[in-house]
Amino acid sequence: MLYKLHRYLNYTIALLLLSALTARADSILSKNISVHVTEMRLGTVLKTIEQKGNFYFSYNSNIVKTDSLVTINADNWTIKEVLDHMLRYRFEYRETKNFIILRYAPLQLTIVTDKAATDGDNYSISGTVTDEQTGHNLPNASVYSHEQLQSVLTDKEGHFDMIVRNEGQPITLTISKEFYKDTTVTFLADVNVRSTDTTLKKKRSLLGYILSDDYSGVENTSLGRLFLSTKQQIQAANLGGLIAQAPFQASAIPGVSTHGNFSGQVVNVVSLNAVGGYNAGVDGFEMGIIFNLDKGDVGAVQIAGIFNVVGGSVNGIQLGGLYNNVLGNVRGIQLALLHNSVKQNMNGLQLSALYNHTRGSVRGIQLGAIGNIAGKNSDALQLGGIGNIAQQKFGGLQVAGLFNYAKHLTGVQLALVNIADTSSGFSIGLLNIINSGYHKLAISTNETQNINLAFKNGNSKLYTIWQGGMRVDDNSKLYSFGLGFGREFGLGQHLAINTEIGSSYLYQGTWLKTNQLNKFNLDFTYKVSRKFSVFAGPSLNFLYSDQRAPVDGYAYARDLHHSFIRDNRNWSGWVGWSFGVNLF
Repeated sequence: MLYKLHRYLNYTIALLLLSALTARADSILSKNISVHVTEMRLGTVLKTIEQKGNFYFSYNSNIVKTDSLVTINADNWTIKEVLDHMLRYRFEYRETKNFIILRYAPLQLTIVTDKAATDGDNYSISGTVTDEQTGHNLPNASVYSHEQLQSVLTDKEGHFDMIVRNEGQPITLTISKEFYKDTTVTFLADVNVRSTDTTLKKKRSLLGYILSDDYSGVENTSLGRLFLSTKQQIQAANLGGLIAQAPFQASAIPGVSTHGNFSGQVVNVVSLNAVGGYNAGVDGFEMGIIFNLDKGDVGAVQIAGIFNVVGGSVNGIQLGGLYNNVLGNVRGIQLALLHNSVKQNMNGLQLSALYNHTRGSVRGIQLGAIGNIAGKNSDALQLGGIGNIAQQKFGGLQVAGLFNYAKHLTGVQLALVNIADTSSGFSIGLLNIINSGYHKLAISTNETQNINLAFKNGNSKLYTIWQGGMRVDDNSKLYSFGLGFGREFGLGQHLAINTEIGSSYLYQGTWLKTNQLNKFNLDFTYKVSRKFSVFAGPSLNFLYSDQRAPVDGYAYARDLHHSFIRDNRNWSGWVGWSFGVNLF
């Protein structure tokens, strides 16, 4: 009689424990809301629920069809009831902090326990996991104890054997498999309780991020596929957003660590990896002699001899011998010998001996011996030995040895060749190409040469001038070619003032002498149409020449004009004029 009473009390305690855990975990899902919509997009309804419940959803947009239309009339329903109705009971919900993760799980599994017995200081549990509807055994299902950070996978027959420490407390095992609702079993002394309550949430804490079921992260990178075993990739798919925390871990290689196959679900304060490690994240310090692989966020220092791959964000310092790859954001410093890659946004310093590539926005400095790439709107300093690329709006400073490109330039470019689709900034170089900017072909005459051609390209704030001219006279020939810069000040729809400064080499019959003409033009421009304008104005000229005498058949520029500079053998200056037309 006492034995039966003892078993009954244990059974009752276990049920109360499950109820308490469920009630505590469903703090968001158990909130009551009212929703009344007709034929509205699911994505819009989810945002409405977020606002009413003051939380956020996390889900795989490839699975949750946000464009589908839903109709619901819910008065004072729980959030879980609303979600079940809209998602047709094909999802389960994992709640953590201020997020609800929507996990696609249309199927149900069950577990049959073969053995659950105390063995000294350990507790041995074995059983079989099956599909509840078909009865087929399920291989590669994750069976884990969150409290003891242990896990195993079922074999090809759906069977598992697990030994956990006997700490005199109830032992809770959870079974997870991709596309199946989680099932939790609690063992109390020699009593086992089977539960198919899919709303039971696992005790877990996240380090400021959510690992949703969209596994396009570390496991699917080329390095992740190379260094992670099939079992570890299956565990990642099965366990989803389940994350635990621990003060320390040490690894030889991924899977051979103090956390075993559960290492990919644990955030550590300190992580030391002899060859390489695989963790959920780091909240302190991580060092790997060869590499570090982390599914989630990393802070504050991560060091690897060869490479780091982080599926979340980095907040702090990341040092990779050759390569760093972050699939989230970086806020801090990223250093690598060959290449730094950030999938989202960068705020800080990227330094590489090869190149840096941020697919999101950049705030800070990118310094690459070859070059840098910023994928979205950025306000940064890009310093590249060869070139820099800004694929969207760029409001910082690009400095390169050869070229710069910005889709929409609002900052400054400095290189031999600068390219932009549109520009309201400044491009300084030998060739500035603004696809929808300032393009003019100027044909003019002045006091020194009869015919001058100039190609002007850039924007109205600053354009580059490639220019050449000639003096048409058989007995007084003169040729010139040079480079200049200009700016246009608009005075209304038809009028403008163009200020231009340039320097040209004058050929006066010999290449052995220096004849450099520096000219400042102030032109008044009348715009007849969008592609035709007329200009005229004064100019100020300074000529440096060490040619002491004219060559037969060529003009001698010092003798063509009255100089206001006296008693100087090399310099002369005069006031001139120009008149011409602009095409295009």
